[in-house]
Amino acid sequence: MVKKTMRENLVGTNTRKILVVDDEPSLHKLIKIQFSRRNFEVISCLNSEEVIEIIHKENPGIVLMDLMMPKLDGISATRRIRNLQLESYLPIIVVTARKEVHEVVAALEAGADDYITKPFEFEELHARVKNMLRFKNLQDSLLRKTNELDEANHQIMRLNQVLTNTNKQLQKKVYDLHNLFEISFKVMGQTQPKNLVNTALLNALGIFTAKSVLLMIQNPEDHYEFEVMESKGFLNKKIENFKISRHDKLIHYLELIKKPFQLKDIVREFRDIIPMLSELEIRVVAPLFQKDEIAGILCLGPSVTNAEYPPDVLEMLGIITNMLSVALNNAENFEKVRALSYTDGMTGLHNYRFFKLRLKEELARARRNELPVSLLILDVDNFKNYNDTLGHPAGDEVLRQVSSLLKQIVRDNDIVARYGGEEFAVILPVTDRNGAISLGERIRVKIEKHYFQQEEIQPNGKLTISIGVATYPEDAMTMEDIVVTADRALYYAKNHGRNRVVAFDEIDEIKE
Repeated sequence: MVKKTMRENLVGTNTRKILVVDDEPSLHKLIKIQFSRRNFEVISCLNSEEVIEIIHKENPGIVLMDLMMPKLDGISATRRIRNLQLESYLPIIVVTARKEVHEVVAALEAGADDYITKPFEFEELHARVKNMLRFKNLQDSLLRKTNELDEANHQIMRLNQVLTNTNKQLQKKVYDLHNLFEISFKVMGQTQPKNLVNTALLNALGIFTAKSVLLMIQNPEDHYEFEVMESKGFLNKKIENFKISRHDKLIHYLELIKKPFQLKDIVREFRDIIPMLSELEIRVVAPLFQKDEIAGILCLGPSVTNAEYPPDVLEMLGIITNMLSVALNNAENFEKVRALSYTDGMTGLHNYRFFKLRLKEELARARRNELPVSLLILDVDNFKNYNDTLGHPAGDEVLRQVSSLLKQIVRDNDIVARYGGEEFAVILPVTDRNGAISLGERIRVKIEKHYFQQEEIQPNGKLTISIGVATYPEDAMTMEDIVVTADRALYYAKNHGRNRVVAFDEIDEIKE
């Protein structure tokens, strides 16, 4: 937590001072050697319980935190740091040999800003440190400016009426900088890129009293082209085909000046950079940089009053684009880590955790809209025999092939997950019992016809699957019940011949 203060001695945090919290002396030595060559001062902390005391004493600019330490783990230490009433932002980069996704996610949720895994290349660590220090400088700069202008505002309020006009102008500046400070927390608190950009653009409209604003980013399928990611105040028809080539003069110009500019100020030879800019009434253009390359373009339309933007708009817009660039990068990294936490590593399917989450969502949607939803639970028949005879690598390959076949058959909106072991689950939104049985039968036939290596060793000479089917609302009303009923239908199929699809309502014993 960053505490706003006016004490002069608390603003001068040494950004060239790195605090390394790790119980490996050899790592301290390596980091100290490498960073010393780049004019950094490295402070060592071998005992994480002493980290708070060292922070108060040394006032570092950034912390490199190991996760696994004997007395106080890195996640707990990170939480303690974030609970401090610091006068400037203190970035934390987790440095760990652990690769478990949930630990990385826990560290980020505890307040870490970034992470890097051991062993690492020093250049990568150096780049991450520089990136975090840039973000820190941005936050500290906003804090200093806000504090300075707050103090100026209190003094001006005491002046006589002669200074009224000057006072109003300074109040406006204070208001704008307060808005920037608030936006930084709103934007940096977002983990979804779409929501993040939407928040930033809405706030930009308010701060600059603009009629319109848009953000262009690299086309994910064609990195040589920028396209509109989000816009406010534009007609969709006007911007749907608005694209800019990476080789365009505008991109080269932005790479050259590396800051926002007003179209009215550029020299005559650049007036024809993109005719559509004039058609869309773009007034200000600002680049977003990531790793010294343009990753996006923010375009500001005319002001509500149609008056020209004052020069300080460029400085404020530059702060917003820098902030947005860092936030987008963090959000994208968070999304990657989140996606990994919902994926089964061997098959590439969704895992059981994701299955439970989506089944709950689909049942809620079905209940809300009075629609059916079905669940298939599949089990590879006699898998233990195959796995024990041919070995785990062969068994794993069967599971991967079954996963691939399932993805080929289901619809785009169906959810396929590895349920556990040799079991799979398929959630079928807006699908009644007959539709679920039909799809289950297609899956069963597809698996039966597919040749699996050395499947002749199976009891029936073929590798097959059994499938249990349950449907909301006929068979179950809750998430727990639909899983139980589908599982019981599967059990019935396994005990009555295998290689078959059984719906819950077909089980005579249960119907009685």
